[in-house]
Amino acid sequence: MSELSKVPHFESMESANGYVEAVREHYRNGHGEYRGRRNQEQQIIAEITSDEAQRIVDGSILGLLSIAGNTSLPQDYEQTEIGNHTWNDFRSEFGRLLVGFAVLTNRLERDGYDVFGYANLHEQDRMKAASVLLSDYMAHNALRFGVDTSGVMRSKRVPNDDGGMDVVFYDIDKAKHQREIERNLADKSFCSGPATHPAGKLSPSMYKQLRKEFPEVDKDKLDEIIGSYINAAEALRNLNQ
Repeated sequence: MSELSKVPHFESMESANGYVEAVREHYRNGHGEYRGRRNQEQQIIAEITSDEAQRIVDGSILGLLSIAGNTSLPQDYEQTEIGNHTWNDFRSEFGRLLVGFAVLTNRLERDGYDVFGYANLHEQDRMKAASVLLSDYMAHNALRFGVDTSGVMRSKRVPNDDGGMDVVFYDIDKAKHQREIERNLADKSFCSGPATHPAGKLSPSMYKQLRKEFPEVDKDKLDEIIGSYINAAEALRNLNQ
């Protein structure tokens, strides 16, 4: 354990975001892994962080419900379903992400990298780091399911009322309607197989940057690479070699 005097303090969400980004960069550079056998300390960290993740996610939905005047979660909220995914699925996947993040930071600190273990942060700073991850987790999900996009456009010719053709531009990744979003949810999980959620590997802005760099790659293929590889940018660039 590190000395209390060395525990960092995040004065803003920007500094918490910097902490999360530093961990992602170490991961992409191969300095530590999410997977692998956990020692006793890491098992304890995983248990505590899993409970914390549940409270964070439930707190976020309660915050949304409170706007409508609700002060408690509905009894069946965990089984509320959209596109074959329940709230419990959503919460469990974020829990897996946050637990992995906590274990990874413990390994990075243990191995001498300039990262302080998540579990050893002050509570308010853990909440800031977790909030960054939750926000990015939701943003990545929106990109994955077509709710949000990177803004990559293509054009097509369509007939007009005058018998001619018009050129129409369209977003290649954006779902056209709610039914398509629900179909995407039903067809896809939150990440690729047992791999770490993309929010543990790169920021949503980096995802968008990569999408714009590789617009020719099929969206499902791009999501598979981002979800499966430690360094998605490197994997995508190797496709063209």
